[in-house]
Amino acid sequence: MNFLKMNKKLGFVFFISWIALSLVSQNRLAPKKGFVSWLPAAQWDDALLTGNGTMGAMVMGKPFEESIILNHALLYLPSEAPVIPPDMASHMEQIKKLSLDGKYGEVAKLGAQIWRDAGYGNKKWTDAYVPAAELSIHMPASNIKAYERSVDYETAEAIVAWTDQKGSYVRKTFASRPNGVIVTQIKGTAPVSVKIQLAKYPHSWEQNKLIDKLISESDTYVNQDFMHYHVAYGQPHSASPDGYDGLLKVMITGGEKVVEGDAYTIKNADEVLILTTMEPYKADNSSSIDRLKERLRSAGDSYAFLLSKQKQTHGLLYNSVSLDLACTEQEEQMTSEVLVSTIRDHTTPGFMQRQFEAARYHILCATGTNPPNLQGIWSGSWTPPWSSDFTHDGNVQVAISHLLNGNMPELMMAYFNYHERMMAYYRTNAKQLYGVRGIHIPSHTSSHGYNNHYDETWCMEYWNGGAGWTASYFYDYYLFTGDRDFLKERAFPFMTEALLFWEDFLTMGDDGKYMIVPSYSPENNPLEHRWQNCINATMDVMIIKELTNNWINAAKILGLSAKEIKEKEVFFSLLPDYQVSEDGVLREWLWEGLTDNQAHRHASHLYGLYEVPDKEILASESLQQAVIKTIHERMKIRKAHQGGEMAFGMCHLGFAAVNMKDKETAVEILRYLSQFYWTNAMATTHNPGQLFNMDISGGIPSLMTRMIVNSRPGHITLFAALPDEWHRGALNGVLARGGVKFDYIRWDEQKADVCFVSKEQQIITLDFGSDVQLSGIVVDGAKYRISDNRVILSLQADFPVKLSINK
Repeated sequence: MNFLKMNKKLGFVFFISWIALSLVSQNRLAPKKGFVSWLPAAQWDDALLTGNGTMGAMVMGKPFEESIILNHALLYLPSEAPVIPPDMASHMEQIKKLSLDGKYGEVAKLGAQIWRDAGYGNKKWTDAYVPAAELSIHMPASNIKAYERSVDYETAEAIVAWTDQKGSYVRKTFASRPNGVIVTQIKGTAPVSVKIQLAKYPHSWEQNKLIDKLISESDTYVNQDFMHYHVAYGQPHSASPDGYDGLLKVMITGGEKVVEGDAYTIKNADEVLILTTMEPYKADNSSSIDRLKERLRSAGDSYAFLLSKQKQTHGLLYNSVSLDLACTEQEEQMTSEVLVSTIRDHTTPGFMQRQFEAARYHILCATGTNPPNLQGIWSGSWTPPWSSDFTHDGNVQVAISHLLNGNMPELMMAYFNYHERMMAYYRTNAKQLYGVRGIHIPSHTSSHGYNNHYDETWCMEYWNGGAGWTASYFYDYYLFTGDRDFLKERAFPFMTEALLFWEDFLTMGDDGKYMIVPSYSPENNPLEHRWQNCINATMDVMIIKELTNNWINAAKILGLSAKEIKEKEVFFSLLPDYQVSEDGVLREWLWEGLTDNQAHRHASHLYGLYEVPDKEILASESLQQAVIKTIHERMKIRKAHQGGEMAFGMCHLGFAAVNMKDKETAVEILRYLSQFYWTNAMATTHNPGQLFNMDISGGIPSLMTRMIVNSRPGHITLFAALPDEWHRGALNGVLARGGVKFDYIRWDEQKADVCFVSKEQQIITLDFGSDVQLSGIVVDGAKYRISDNRVILSLQADFPVKLSINK
């Protein structure tokens, strides 16, 4: 009811209109892919979302007092200047000795003391991702007779439509990917009168001191051609912009436009078209303003033209993959509010299809200049949780996990470009913290890449897995696309620097195996003590093994010398072996005296099952059983709290379950993700029912895709964890490792039909879930043989292969 409080003029009649409309809204025609809502947003995290990867817009949906919150991917508010990490390397021998002596508390305290002694004070958070501006659109109030708001995923249009005493009106907003502008159109059956302003997004009174310190200028200038919103930061630093500028252009058909103070006033127009764009500047903003003006001038003056170009870019990317789970007409037309309320009790295949479509949309909108941060590309808060930064110990990886299998590999460039821009910081981290070559990626970054995040308990200065984890996606891009130039010019150099760190860092133990000391398993501690620093975190071991193995494979492809490859093979052989505890779970720390703490939201020691399964685990029945038991143990705390906090951890458990063909658990995890982590605007949350967050917007479609088609080099599994209630459906356009594209995978309760194409000539093994009967398989387009209940296919490059399979 917050909306009604803000619009008291509408009174009781307006409220009755909402109630009446809620009873008929399910009969409204929803977008083919998208949703309809019957209420404006009461708070910013229920706003309609649109984005082009550089700018985002959050449309509140109020008919007469509209607020559109604008965001820009590069606008992290500078608060504290980045600092070069202190010289922790000179203390490393002491840190290692204390760790080996079991004095983990002293190690944690020493790490924090080193920072304090260097004069760095308390733990420093990253610059926060905050609103850039508010576009306000004021129209004369009237009594509402009908209302709806909606989002069309195929065009990224956020639409607000209503009928009042004067006529029917539609206001459409989308972030144009090809033109780099936010487009807003207002039309009605009656003339449009409107007041338009672009200004600072409001903050609460208790934030006055903070905002006054961090923003020194915030002014709006208006002439007939442009509205100019200018911001200068109060505490800019070397890695941040000095401020930013936003330009707005208004074009009208009919009526008149006048400048009144800091606003445009339009009277009796047939159509109003608003184009808005923004850009940060460093030192001098004159050149950026010129670029903004040219961008607005060249964009065009026709909504239809701008939308047609949007369909050719955003639309093609979005529709490169589709999932059909036989969504019923009732499920398609259900308003978002009713859907989110209904699924709390039970979910359905149709609801999951709608969630797949919503999640895929949000990740596409949020990816471009940068990968998605914790909130994607949106923020309506001046103090977002965890600064809404890039959190590299799991969040951002889940957010991007659908880009490759979801057939949007070009969007991975945002992830790669971001990290490559930070390489100088990462090298400094490695040198200062550990005195080694290579790179160290912190757990948290935003505008810079220094590791400034330290703490006695959350001692993330000891987490060194970030670079190897990041390197895995560089190599995975090659596995999905087969792009040898990318492998040679970008992936292999990055992998090499990540591996250099470990070659310099590791300590040889008395048993002839390397030790990882200090080590860290995000963000857990063993049962024996509260300190999170440790020795031989299984996650670290898995990351090093994967990185080394990928490096060796890439070196062979690129033709490096046998001597170099042999050196890495020897290095690999000296890494610790995985261990199973006495109670049958995979140990999280491969060190005596450190007992697993199962009641935790992370499952970092399952890292080797997040993407391409670890070969050592695949080769061992006992390790596989330990992994499955570990997943079940980590699910206990999830079941006790409707899935629990940190939803991206559920995605990791789901990925591991699919790789182990643990269908029952994978399906259970998907149901939790479907039921409890959604807003009324079909956005996702970090915790059940709260905390706007985009991690699982990548994780859910990635998990659903893997349940149908999952892959590793030379091996593809179909229907590894297909839910029983998905009686029939179709998945089109997804990619698999090995340069394989599935044109379609269709199934019902009796059979499945599959068509795919390989980019190159190769032999692959096709594996299946337990529902498939190989005795009834028919293959067209490839030579094949059946062995050990698997199909071995000899594929020709660019030649379609079709399979018909009994289920």
